Amino acid sequence: MKITTLYSYLFVGLAALMTACSGEFQTYTISDTYATSLHYSGSSQGAGAEEEDERKGVPAKSYYNGDLIGGAIWWARKGIVIDKEEDFLVIAEAIGPDSTPFGATFPPLDFVSEEVQIKVTARAEYEEGDAPTLVLQMQDGGGYFTNEKTTSITIKNTEEVEEYFFTLDDVFKQKTPVPHLVNGGFINSLQVLINPGGPAFTGKIFIEEIKVVPVKSEE
Repeated sequence: MKITTLYSYLFVGLAALMTACSGEFQTYTISDTYATSLHYSGSSQGAGAEEEDERKGVPAKSYYNGDLIGGAIWWARKGIVIDKEEDFLVIAEAIGPDSTPFGATFPPLDFVSEEVQIKVTARAEYEEGDAPTLVLQMQDGGGYFTNEKTTSITIKNTEEVEEYFFTLDDVFKQKTPVPHLVNGGFINSLQVLINPGGPAFTGKIFIEEIKVVPVKSEE
């Protein structure tokens, strides 16, 4: 009888311990899972290491048929507002000198197995100053991001949208805080900076499409 009672106490205690521990685990939504790093300071893990991350995500051109507006979760830092009610509208107030970004997170995508580029169909609207230059940086699942070589487009102030292309040739390398390869086959977020370090831009950017397309595409 005493042995039975002892086992009963042990079972109850174990059940209580498991219940208490279960509260330490968190269930994540897609939003939580892929909004892993919005600081984009670059990873210093494995400083100086050049080991290659061989993980592969979904082909970027196939995910949502390449649509990065519909297939991503978009965010913006202070001074930038994104309005998606009708068009994809980016409203900026004195953005540039502080390198304030807006960006997106998504499941890991493969940008290198096929030769692709990112097409942006857009127009800008502003009263004074220079046309906004958008600089693209991408981050992989390991926290490394493309800051060695930048790719950029300048959106003109026009009545009709025009097509612009972010080329991705030789961009998958991190320079700071430590040199490291960026896994272009496992990209899970990107950020866009408006006139980073340059003159302040105040105005609107109307974006009709942000889409992954083949290089030399006639779309």
